[in-house]
Amino acid sequence: MGRKHNLLLGIVAYGSAMLPARVAAQTAPVPAAGPFFLTLHVAGGIGLVALGGGYRLAHQRLEPELLVGYLPRRLAGRPTAIITLKTTYLPFSPRLGHSRWELSPVAVGGMVNYTTGRQYFLTNNTAGRYRPGYYWWSSAVRVGALAGMRLTRVGHSAAEYAPRTSLYSEFSTNDLHLVSALTNRSLKLTDILTLGAGVKR
Repeated sequence: MGRKHNLLLGIVAYGSAMLPARVAAQTAPVPAAGPFFLTLHVAGGIGLVALGGGYRLAHQRLEPELLVGYLPRRLAGRPTAIITLKTTYLPFSPRLGHSRWELSPVAVGGMVNYTTGRQYFLTNNTAGRYRPGYYWWSSAVRVGALAGMRLTRVGHSAAEYAPRTSLYSEFSTNDLHLVSALTNRSLKLTDILTLGAGVKR
């Protein structure tokens, strides 16, 4: 009887020692998401569809990212890739009431992209097909600006880098469009602005 009693006491003691660890594991907060994010982007002058990712800085307000876009043959004459370095700045993102949604009514930024393919050239001279000075601009490299808005759902974690899913839309333009607008007053805003949209997670 004594041996069985001691064995029972040992099992109870072991279970009591393990219980706090199990409870702590079950009640531990969900780890915060890291500053990295992935992006799926549609249209907007960087490809019919583009994939990439970036890094959140400055308390979620600054988002540099790298995207690789794709233009199919029917839009570019041949399948084409567009590599874009883009940065978006969010001045403020107020929470919508007591919900987990944030609205960023203003999102501004800039980008530079490079379009691959033999039909695109860095400079007129490197193209080798036109007389010097025929083209003052590069058909392969574009520098642009963007402005839009965003709606973000924040995860349960209270940490700075909580899981976040953002839906956004933005208008963008580039150096060539702006110069064209200055030299051709008949162009409308719809001729120099491009609409794009995407999701970040």
